[in-house]
This record gives sequence, C-alpha cells and structure tokens, in this order.
Amino acid sequence: MFARFFVSVRSFAMLIVLAALTAASGTAAASGTAAALLPPDSVPNNLPIPNQNGFAASWSSEGFVDLADDFHTPQGTNGRDCSNCHAVESGWSITPLQVQLKFLFSAGRDPIFNPLDADNPNAKFDTVQERWRGYSMLLQGLFRRGGGVRAGADYEIFAADDPHGFGSTTNFSFFRRPLATSNLNLITGLMWDDRLTVANDGRPPRQGLFNQARGNITGAQQGAPPLDSLVNAIVDQELMISHAQVSIFGLGRLDSCGALGGPEHLAAQQLVTGRWNLFDAWIGLVPGSCTTRSADRKRAQIARGQEIFNERQNANGGKCRGCHNVVNNGTNFGGALFDIGTSAGARRTPGMPLYTLRNLATGDLVQTTDPGKAFVTGRWGDMNRFKAPTLRGLSARAPYFHNGIAKTLRDVVRHYDEVQTFGFTQQEEDDLVAFLNAL
Repeated sequence: MFARFFVSVRSFAMLIVLAALTAASGTAAASGTAAALLPPDSVPNNLPIPNQNGFAASWSSEGFVDLADDFHTPQGTNGRDCSNCHAVESGWSITPLQVQLKFLFSAGRDPIFNPLDADNPNAKFDTVQERWRGYSMLLQGLFRRGGGVRAGADYEIFAADDPHGFGSTTNFSFFRRPLATSNLNLITGLMWDDRLTVANDGRPPRQGLFNQARGNITGAQQGAPPLDSLVNAIVDQELMISHAQVSIFGLGRLDSCGALGGPEHLAAQQLVTGRWNLFDAWIGLVPGSCTTRSADRKRAQIARGQEIFNERQNANGGKCRGCHNVVNNGTNFGGALFDIGTSAGARRTPGMPLYTLRNLATGDLVQTTDPGKAFVTGRWGDMNRFKAPTLRGLSARAPYFHNGIAKTLRDVVRHYDEVQTFGFTQQEEDDLVAFLNAL
C-alpha cells in the first residue's frame, strides 16, 4: 500500500537538496528587497523553486509572497486554508506528490483530508487503511465536485457508473484539479466550468474572485460567513501574484539574451490578445552567439516552439493561441470555454465516475466523466466545455487538464495532436514541449 510513498519521499528530498544548493549559491536572493528585512514567513520575489525542468518563481507587487496573510490562514473550523490546495511550491496548485506526502506525515489526518473531497463522503475514515481507500482520488491531486442536475436542464442523467458509490442518476460526482491562483490579473473567467464569472468584459473578474473566496471559507473551510473586508483582503492578495518558470536546466534564466521569461516580466504584462513574444529574441539564434552552443540550441528550440504555438494550424485552421489568446499567459480573453475531449467517456481513467446523459429533446446520448459548463447552465450545447487556464508555470503543477489525464506536457501535446489533428512532426512536438516547459 505504501510502496509509492518511498519514491515520493526520495523525490521530495531531492527537491529540498536542489533548493538548498540554489540558496547557497546566492541565486535565491530577493530582487530589489533586502532578505534581512523580509517577514519571517515569506517567500522573496524571484526565489527559485525547483521542479522537474528547472526552477519557477513567484513575483508579488508587495515585494514578497506573504505566507502569513489571510490567504494562508484558516478562516473556518476544519483547519483548512486556501494554500492547502494552492501552494507556491507547486505553481499555486497542488501535485499528487504533495498530497501523498501530507497523507504519509499525518496518517491521513492533515486538514486537506476532509470528507468534503473524499471519493464518497459517506464512507468510513476511522483507520489509516480506510482513509487511504477513501481518498484515492485526492491522492491523485483530484478534488470531488458535483451536485444535482440543474433545474430546467435540457438533459438528464440516463445512467451512472460511479466506482465509489456516490454519483447516481440524480446526482453528479466528478473530480477536478485545482486551478492555479496566480496570474489572476490576466484572466476574464473563473473556475473550470465558469460558474463564478460575473461578466466577460475583458477585465479581471474581481466580483467573481470575491464570490469564490467567500464560498471557499463557508464551504471548503466550513466557516461562518466572513466579513467583506476579509474576503477583499484575500482577493487583493491573490491579484498580487504572478508565477512563471524562471530557468531551465542546461540553459539558465529565461530572461537572458533579450528574452522575457520569468514572473517579473509577466507581472507587467497587459491583458491583451495577440501573438506570444516571450522568446522573440531567441528566434533563429546562432549557437554560441549568446552563451554556450548547447544552451543556445535550447533557446532556439524554445523559440521554434513559441512560433508553432503562435502560427501552426490544424486541419480546421485553428491555432494554439486561438484559444489561449491572452498574450504571454494563455487564458481566453473573452472567457470562452472549449470541448477538447478530455472528459469524453472513451478517455475515462480508473476511479472516474462515468455518466450517460440524454438530450431530452432529441434523445441523443453522450458519455462523460464531467459535463463541464453544462453542469452549471443545464444546456446540452455546453456539454464538456472547460476553461482555458493560465499556461505559465506549467512545469510545477502536473498532471494536466481539468481531470489530470495528461501526466506530462508531452502527453498534453499528443492529446491536442490527436483531437485537434495538428499532425505535428517529432521535431515540432519536441519544440512545442520545450516551449511549454519554459513557461
């Protein structure tokens, strides 16, 4: 049962060693802020945090990330706070490794393990074995969501197959990854299914963020209705944070040689549509003209990947940036949601409930593991549509998509190649993966 934990612990230990080496080399110094003047519970701006491809970093307009602010403080009765699921070290989301380590070090009693997000909230959680079985999806970094079919919906649940025994023909139970709570100044829609978006008017949705924070306190944290001043403080703290990859192994910093990678440049990015230009300075870079030949070859590859993202068309004329059209961030400016096949019944993964839904007007049937926006609107036309999330800092927060079905960024590219028929060559796939790793 616990064999996978030994691998997790060793991986975690290696990350700690990398972080220690980085700090010792002096690269962890705060940018523009004397480290000695920082609050004790804080992360300096631009502190490199290790991940599988290099280092990521956060940048706050406050000068540092405050780990003792309201976002990081429990506001309810169950010990949870926002950072339980949105941690700086994992790109402001959470990874399966982190959840598994929390289970190991607490025997499954860490606040994150609450029946609210269990496979079945009615199960027993008295023993370690029961908790391990009962949180099998959460241990994969997936949180349970759901509820009844919306009143007046134009579809019904025709059949339900939930291996956890909770979803039914009257009640959805599905599992989703937590979206990153960074780069929120560059979004216009909220939540995977758009449930809290107030208006898609090209502005950061502050009212939606307010509703989200308030709902988290009264829901996930099981607290009393909070004061508006507290909720506004949390929203302010969220909107301060930009997060992105800051360096790549074998290359170095992503703002070197004229490039615009890293969170500091992202913090200055305007909410506009258009082509991505982070690595324009590396287009056609001659190996050895910037630093080493090997590093420059990596830079040129990342720039090629950026141009594939910008301009490569699929069989229908679509481009990656056509949906991820907020420049250098990747959300959708108009708040559009998309069906990219991730919740199709044919892509069901172990443990995922499966629902057969029937259109009340036509009798058409569809199988899905999560109806997406249709859960919120009750409209068949919104079936399986999900938000386009921020693409910055991707390396820190695998697995990917709303349900974590892509374990790596290469899996992400191959999924799009399959469902969107891009027809990538092996070189194009490699280049696009290199670009995504550098975000």
